[in-house]
Amino acid sequence: MRISEKRYRNLANAMPLIVWTAQPDGTMDYYNQWWFDYTGLTPEQSAGLGWQAIIHPDDLAECLNRWNYAVSTGTFYEIEYRFRRQDGVYRWHIGRAVPVRDNDGQIISWVGTATDIDDRKRFEEALKESEARFRSMADNAPVMIWVSGTDKQCNWFNQPWLDFTGRSMDMEVGDGWAQRVHPDDKELCWQTYLEAFAARQRFEMVYRLQRADGEYRWLVDTGVPRFTPNGEFAGYIGSCVDVTERKATEEALKQRAEELTYLTKMLATTNAALEKRNQELDQFAYVASHDLKAPLRAIANLSQWIEEDIADQLSAENRRQMELLRGRVHRLEALIDGLLQYSRVGRTATKSELVNVQALLNEVLTMLAPPPEFTIAITTEMPTLHAQKLPLFQVFSNLISNAIKHHNRLNGNITIAATDKEDCYEFTVADDGPGIAPEYHEKVFGIFQTLEARDKVENTGVGLAIVKKIIESQGGRIYITSQAGQGATFHFTWLK
Repeated sequence: MRISEKRYRNLANAMPLIVWTAQPDGTMDYYNQWWFDYTGLTPEQSAGLGWQAIIHPDDLAECLNRWNYAVSTGTFYEIEYRFRRQDGVYRWHIGRAVPVRDNDGQIISWVGTATDIDDRKRFEEALKESEARFRSMADNAPVMIWVSGTDKQCNWFNQPWLDFTGRSMDMEVGDGWAQRVHPDDKELCWQTYLEAFAARQRFEMVYRLQRADGEYRWLVDTGVPRFTPNGEFAGYIGSCVDVTERKATEEALKQRAEELTYLTKMLATTNAALEKRNQELDQFAYVASHDLKAPLRAIANLSQWIEEDIADQLSAENRRQMELLRGRVHRLEALIDGLLQYSRVGRTATKSELVNVQALLNEVLTMLAPPPEFTIAITTEMPTLHAQKLPLFQVFSNLISNAIKHHNRLNGNITIAATDKEDCYEFTVADDGPGIAPEYHEKVFGIFQTLEARDKVENTGVGLAIVKKIIESQGGRIYITSQAGQGATFHFTWLK
């Protein structure tokens, strides 16, 4: 027995954990060397109830209650508790004890162990804290989150998912969540999930899931495989985003795109037809002007020849009538030219160039050769801008010639100015003539519209209509400020 006991004690002392024994009534009677090395207590300090001194105060009562219960009932004893290491640090241990019985079943002693599990305990606590933090974060995330294990079954859903479906966790786990997937999407949904699961790959799928109110909503579900620190596959974690509104927008955009494609084709067909009509119109205008102007010139020439041949037989009234005849012919010829110009505005592209407006005005005035009784003043510095020169030339030529032609005196003053308006220039052509009453400000821009009888002033009523069409085709606008008897000012803008 002494040899056996020595062997037992040597074995106990060699173990890297605390080993102790107690008498049938629970009184400690032996500790292995690890106890003394770990706690720093002496045998005298450990004797009797001395071991209680190193138990953490918060754990002592539970430790004693369980020990006393085990001793009184002869049952297995196990508890997790903290006791103090020799450096004063409390560490978690798991304590276990079993009764040793004789052949009659009587308890003759107790054998117990205490194993340091502090590192494991701290890891478990950290894991619990991490899991709690994850669940808190997931439950407050603006997306629906799910987790599955290696058995392909979902084992957790966050609160937004449960709120969306209106179901409990127990109803959703496993494959319960699939009950809410739209019947038309279920097969593709499962196939995508299982194929990704087998390949341990990330997946993304779009399907409809029934909301708590019964409405099916489109979700984008993204799943990512999970792995343990040692690389073992642990299942999937996924997130779902409600994209119903986005999908509806995409469908609407797709429909609009199809409509636009159709309209583009129709527009191309229409443009081709318009191009053909424009070409036909140009051809018609050329032929018509040629065929109309030729007999007009003949009429004018014949009237002149007749007047010369019978000059001694014509009265003053007859001569005036012949002059009126030729005037009508010239007016008709000018009207044909005006109509041709009007029809071509905006359809004949000319190259943009750097235009010095001061130089352009000098060219206009040289061409018009205004009467010496008229004073034409350029009151501001004229800009230089990128523009189509010919249309701008036509606008100034018409406005200045109109100011001279429709003046109520043989002498007059015309002023031309320019103002910088950031993205455009505003030009003004002002005169001190008879003016235009406000009710006629828009009328004068209509084609064939005149304020004076054509017999009084030779006028086709096309000039200002051409001016307005040119300016608007260049992205500008024209308007009048005038009162009857106070002169008129024409304002027009031209993009820089």
